[in-house]
Amino acid sequence: MQKTIIKDKPKISFLTFTLMKRIIALLFLSMSLTLTAQEIVRVQQQANTQAFILNLVSPIQVEYDVLNYKVVYTTTDAFGQLDTASGLLSIPDNNDFIFPMAVYNHGTVGERDAVPSAPGVNERFLPQGLAASGFITLSPDYLGLGESDGIHPYVHAATEASAGRDMLLAVRSWLEEQEIPQNGQLFLTGYSQGGHATQALHRDLQRNPGQDELTVTAATHLSGPYSISEVMLSTLFAEGQATLPGYIAYTYIAYNSIYGLFNDLGDAFVEPYLTPIRQFSAEELSLAQFNAELERLLGENNAMLGNIFQDSILQVLADRDTSSAIIQALIDNDTYDWAPEAPTVIFYCTEDEQVPFRNSILADSVMRANGSTSVLLETGGPQNHGGCVVPAVTRTIELFKSLVDVQAVSLGEVADRRDILLSPNPVNAGGELRLRGMANANHDYVLYDASGRALFRGQTSPDGSLSLPESTPRGWLVLRVGLPDGQSLVRRLLVR
Repeated sequence: MQKTIIKDKPKISFLTFTLMKRIIALLFLSMSLTLTAQEIVRVQQQANTQAFILNLVSPIQVEYDVLNYKVVYTTTDAFGQLDTASGLLSIPDNNDFIFPMAVYNHGTVGERDAVPSAPGVNERFLPQGLAASGFITLSPDYLGLGESDGIHPYVHAATEASAGRDMLLAVRSWLEEQEIPQNGQLFLTGYSQGGHATQALHRDLQRNPGQDELTVTAATHLSGPYSISEVMLSTLFAEGQATLPGYIAYTYIAYNSIYGLFNDLGDAFVEPYLTPIRQFSAEELSLAQFNAELERLLGENNAMLGNIFQDSILQVLADRDTSSAIIQALIDNDTYDWAPEAPTVIFYCTEDEQVPFRNSILADSVMRANGSTSVLLETGGPQNHGGCVVPAVTRTIELFKSLVDVQAVSLGEVADRRDILLSPNPVNAGGELRLRGMANANHDYVLYDASGRALFRGQTSPDGSLSLPESTPRGWLVLRVGLPDGQSLVRRLLVR
């Protein structure tokens, strides 16, 4: 699919571009376009990733090789029109188990092709590492990036959520067609912009369950800008050298393309900053180049970041005038004012120079005030934005593995047998377990670690008892026991 790049038309306005997109959408409809949102357009297999390679770059040890696919699917844009988007699908290369699904939302990227679906991009290692740990992992590229045409709606909560949700539904249908099972669990995570996208997707799936049967098992929101209208807005008025001014300006440029806040960018921004803003908007500068140019100009003029705006706009932002369209656009993209029901970790680091950690503190406090009892606020300590990635990802996989329901294909579907009780739980390594309520017979069993790796196999005694070896690893494990009807019983246990 050809990408629409507007380099040769640097003077095109966002409103003109929006009108063009709507006209094109109407033309598609007049041609009786049969595709709807949440459908696969194309799946392209990419090179596999070996576990030993991932173990060289990953902070955790992984178990499985990974099969990678670039997925192009249908979704809707910020105006509700049919659009296409791309993403990476990574599947554990193991046919013995039924794995859960997970979504990894990526952070801010500087160029259209610096996305997870593109080979050679370093951030691919994160969703691939999740897949190699036993999760069928999706990583949306987002609208306006990868194979999605037009302008990326940066930190726009609604389209971050719809891009993730539509990819989930499209991929789930494709997995069914390919007879690749998944166990019904769903885990969500993302870092930086991806933390914002994850919070938006998590909120959407909880508030609007619909007929999708997509229920979040657990989520981690990692170092994200959740408070656009308060915490992130305050960066415009911070003293000293602005950190990543291009990223902050990007937010207002993107919202203008969606909400039509200004007739022309010159109505909002002043020179000498307007020139690089126009160049970035026309994709003549990468995000890195744009950021560097704004840093240079702000430094030369000894200016605060807010000085890129016209005085009238800056006054509206300083007053937080909620009657203004620009403040309403910021509020519309806050993602934290709700109460998660699934286990949720909000993770941050105290020396984050890119995304103020007050985003996480505020999100946690509001979610708790709203009644959530499943939110945990955790810190990786005095790390900067880049240094916070490893502890955040490590904590994510630790949480997900503690909750995953690993299913072995060979032992059949899981039975809902709440009458069968496992005791003692917790149990000591070398101790004896007893399944009470089982039929009096020998039953095949497999004991797995949290990643799905089989540790021990054997048969229970006729009374339902089995002995754990002294070498049984400590931590959360999964016991799967075959039943006479071809189904199986699954129980989690904690070994001390």
